[in-house]
Amino acid sequence: MSSKHNFIEHTADIAFDVTANTIEELFIESARAWRIAVVGDVSGKALSNKEFNLTAESLEELLVNFLNELNFYLLNKKWLAVIFNKLIIDKTNFLLSANIAGFQIDDSIEIKEEIKSVTYHQMDIVNVDNIYSTRVVLDI
Repeated sequence: MSSKHNFIEHTADIAFDVTANTIEELFIESARAWRIAVVGDVSGKALSNKEFNLTAESLEELLVNFLNELNFYLLNKKWLAVIFNKLIIDKTNFLLSANIAGFQIDDSIEIKEEIKSVTYHQMDIVNVDNIYSTRVVLDI
């Protein structure tokens, strides 16, 4: 099974369910769904790489921190993540290390939805039969 996301109806927010074979794929697919919710499917820009190193107290907190960091870069630095060159998650110590390619956005990229924050609402990362899944709710 490859990773996937599915947008769901949610009152006053954007929500999607994500499934993947690994925890790293779950984070990457969640980031892809976030990007589609915010700007749609974009490509074709000059890429620059950024390093991300995050810590948390749980996998859920790590996912929220990761998506909020991507959102911060988009809204405050006008940089959009598009390719995940490397993403490593330490599930025991809740550490994330990533090298992500992205590009500076300009007026040609329309922000469809401005995300205030990624929330913990209904988020519970589970692993059933070696398939990871969770729900992500974006506060708009």
